[in-house]
Amino acid sequence: MGAGPFRLVEWIPDSRIVLEKNPNYWQQGMPYLDSLEFRPLPDTESRYASIENGDVDVVYGGYNQELVRALRNPELRVYYGPGNAGEYLYFNFNQAPFDDRRMREAIVRSLDLQALGASLYNNQLVPAKSLFTDESPYHTEEASNAWPTYDPERARQLVEEYRASGGNPDFTFKTTQARVPFGEFIQAQMAAVGINVELQFYDLAQFSSSVVQSNDFQLTTWVGGFDSAFPGATRLLRSDGNSNYGKYNNPEVDRLLDEAVSTTDEAVRTRAYQQVELITGEDLVVAWFSRSYLSTITKQEVKGIDRYASRDGFYARTWIDRTPG
Repeated sequence: MGAGPFRLVEWIPDSRIVLEKNPNYWQQGMPYLDSLEFRPLPDTESRYASIENGDVDVVYGGYNQELVRALRNPELRVYYGPGNAGEYLYFNFNQAPFDDRRMREAIVRSLDLQALGASLYNNQLVPAKSLFTDESPYHTEEASNAWPTYDPERARQLVEEYRASGGNPDFTFKTTQARVPFGEFIQAQMAAVGINVELQFYDLAQFSSSVVQSNDFQLTTWVGGFDSAFPGATRLLRSDGNSNYGKYNNPEVDRLLDEAVSTTDEAVRTRAYQQVELITGEDLVVAWFSRSYLSTITKQEVKGIDRYASRDGFYARTWIDRTPG
């Protein structure tokens, strides 16, 4: 189906998708593989075990646990790279306490990223404090400077101000079963500034549908790197964006995003995205903490990995080295 390098031959929901080489593909000699089989492996431990045991040739690593373990395994190859956006906490703008900016700022100021990197990221965390990376033409130092710094004392003050105004700063933190240590880290950091956090963990499928996509959370975690501003920024920040799960709504940001997409003037586009980054940073739409660690992990004999920052791959040039030894 279509003009791509592979065509669909079998799809069994929750089991596998099988693709075979398209003999009419326009690039002569490609694809190199005769077929591909994709299997859903939503559990982090079983997914990593499948690549480590040789049951599969490639896995998409969703979390740092897989990345760090695979880097230590000489039998595996790891592809990853921080991109725009990254790992962050979603604030629910429709629910207390995070409909109040003071509480969003309290969360950001209470996160010790150095401690997080040492305890859970093998000291390889790449801190994030803005929508775009420092190398992006759409990033400004003004946006970085506007981001709240780690300051637990100021966080405690904000929590007490919120409490004094009649609000309850305590909340439930929901995440996946693969992120139990991260949840416990958040719980400890919040306790240090006077917030009691209840932890709830879900399997990945339930978490995605029943928690994040259903907007049934106060604070939760997500990872969403992208290699280009459009559609990545629009999906995350526009009021009707399909990954704006926190339900953030700012008409000026909507206008700037639309302007960036519609203009043919690169200077106008750059200014629009720079303003989007600054405004959404000041609004604390999400709590950035790390650039994306989405990874592709393969056996040593898998060659020709052609990978986007989003972790998705183009498999026409992928091949397997069957050379003995």
